[in-house]
Amino acid sequence: MSFLGSAGEWIGRNPGKAAGAFAGFLFGVLLFTIGIIKTLLIVLFVLIGYIIGKSRDDNVSILDELNDLFRGRR
Repeated sequence: MSFLGSAGEWIGRNPGKAAGAFAGFLFGVLLFTIGIIKTLLIVLFVLIGYIIGKSRDDNVSILDELNDLFRGRR
């Protein structure tokens, strides 16, 4: 079996680990190339985009989504 086939199977069995590894790699590359402040700003914008998108998907207001986020209900 080829490396790509094995990697694809592993990703299929472990999607959370794969996404976390990719996010960590991307965060590290951004940190070293553009600096910590710009990297944290990008992370902030990604979180804002996620919250807006999730509120539209779930048909709830953004304020309700923020309240749920800070209360810990998901």
